[in-house]
Formats: sequence, structure tokens, C-alpha cells
Amino acid sequence: MFECLRLMDESDLDAVVLIEQRVHLVPWSKKGFDQALLDGVSFMILGESEAALGYIVALPVLDELHLLNIAVDEPFQGQGIAQAAMQAFITRFVDTVYQTLLLEVRESNQVARHLYQKLGFQQDGIRKKYYLTPTRREDAVLMSLKL
Repeated sequence: MFECLRLMDESDLDAVVLIEQRVHLVPWSKKGFDQALLDGVSFMILGESEAALGYIVALPVLDELHLLNIAVDEPFQGQGIAQAAMQAFITRFVDTVYQTLLLEVRESNQVARHLYQKLGFQQDGIRKKYYLTPTRREDAVLMSLKL
């Protein structure tokens, strides 16, 4: 089902915002994705028919990439798409100026944490009360992968 990653552009923003609203507790705004296009490295996760399955947004900082956001649309979750897309993303940045891929993940997001561990990420620490939820704040698990 996963076909490829391609760079995101402004024409993708409406689809990305719809996916974001469906899959995240506290979704980014369109303005947030606009800013990510200016500052970061953003990719669309595409299926065989070039349909948008999800996206990956990262911010380059010196020799590090900081994974800011990843999502697979609800109808495509649980099919290995996030894992295949992350593997393609990681491979794209091996042997580049980037040495480390960093991320934060909600402590309660066991599915994502398991995926990152499977991909070789190491847990580096906890960032207390990092994420907003509709009713409280939640800790973030800090993880990294050497590229």
C-alpha cells in the first residue's frame, strides 16, 4: 500500500490539515503546516495511486533532524504504513550531514513508542507535562536514533 515519500508543497496543505484533524488530539493549524514548509523538511506519504496516506514533518537543526509530526490517516492505520514510511525517511538521511533523528512522543502512545523502538530509537528521557490534551498535560518520552 505504501508507495513513496515525496516532498510536501502548498498544494498538499488542505489534505494534510484534514488528516491532522482526524488523527491528533490537539491538531496543528494550517498556519503551523505553512510554517513547517518554510522551516523544515516535510514529506507526503503516498499510496500506489498517489493518494495521500499521511505525512512526516521534521525540522533540521545543525546536524540533527527533529521529527515534529507524523500521521497516517485513519483508514490506513494498522497496515505497516507508518513503519515503511519512517524507514524510507530514515534511509533518505543516512550518510548526510544529519547525525541524529530526535523526537518526542506522548507517554500514553504505546503504538508509536513500540514502532520507534522497533526502528532502533533509544529512550533518552522524559519531558514533564509537554503535551496538551483536552483535559490536562501529558509527559513526552524523548527518543533518538543515530543516523
